[in-house]
Amino acid sequence: MKNNNSNTKLILLHPYIQKQGSSSKLWLLAFISFFTIAFLLTLVYTRESITGKTSSITAVVGGGGVAVNAPLPTTVVNTLLHYASKSNDSYHMPYSEMKPISDVLRKCSSPCNFLVFGLTPETLLWKSLNHNGRTVFIEENRYYAAYYEELHPEIDVFDVQYTTKMSETKELIASAKEQIHNECRPVQNLLFSECKLGINDLPNHVYEVDWDVILIDGPRGDGPESPGRMQPIFTAGVLARSKKGNNLKTHIFVHDYYRDVEQISGNEFLCKENMVERTDMLAHFMVEKMEENSFQYCRNNNNSSSSTTKASVS
Repeated sequence: MKNNNSNTKLILLHPYIQKQGSSSKLWLLAFISFFTIAFLLTLVYTRESITGKTSSITAVVGGGGVAVNAPLPTTVVNTLLHYASKSNDSYHMPYSEMKPISDVLRKCSSPCNFLVFGLTPETLLWKSLNHNGRTVFIEENRYYAAYYEELHPEIDVFDVQYTTKMSETKELIASAKEQIHNECRPVQNLLFSECKLGINDLPNHVYEVDWDVILIDGPRGDGPESPGRMQPIFTAGVLARSKKGNNLKTHIFVHDYYRDVEQISGNEFLCKENMVERTDMLAHFMVEKMEENSFQYCRNNNNSSSSTTKASVS
């Protein structure tokens, strides 16, 4: 008789196997949770630490510590002036001419707005001496301006196309005086002016800034066909008289003041009554803000260079 009994195989799933898989997942979840919480705590602590340090710095500055906007130390200024005056460039300013400009920049309230006509051997010096302020340079050569800005990206340079010639100085000044109630007013926004002596093609914001110090050391003025500095001198005078803020005075320096064009234009538009100091090469004026309905450049009519314009213009 054939045995019909078959072997029955029974497979048991031990509950420990499932518990072991669940346990591994729980451990992994706990591990991830731990590091997530640790990361969040570290982030919170770091932010509180940074905030605390910032508050400490603010407290130190407010409590008479080192001020963030403090002017350059005197030793640093003197060192910069010393080495700049020893430049091998034959056209650099001597110490006696750089020092008065440096002194005004040091006394200028921070942030100081400094406008410079001309890229010169002193360009980097002016930028450094006004390290907490705004320094803008105006250059006649657009290619040199682009090259200089690429070489020194921290320098703000704008190029301008001058439309004047030194040989036309007398006619240009006469035209400005004829238009003193119209296009060549002492107080106006030159961006909208058609005055032949006004520079009106600079970026808009240049006309909106209340400039504290203006230095005129460009463009070229070495021959009858050179643009001369009549336009920068006239423009500087208008910018100074048209200020909107509470700082009523603007320091204006004119370099190469031994030349006829600089003296004639300076007398007419910056005025002898505003002259603070003059050396052979540098003149320092302090021009005050005027009311919008003012129609004279100088309060004292004797400052006018109507007689001086008869002098020869080289």
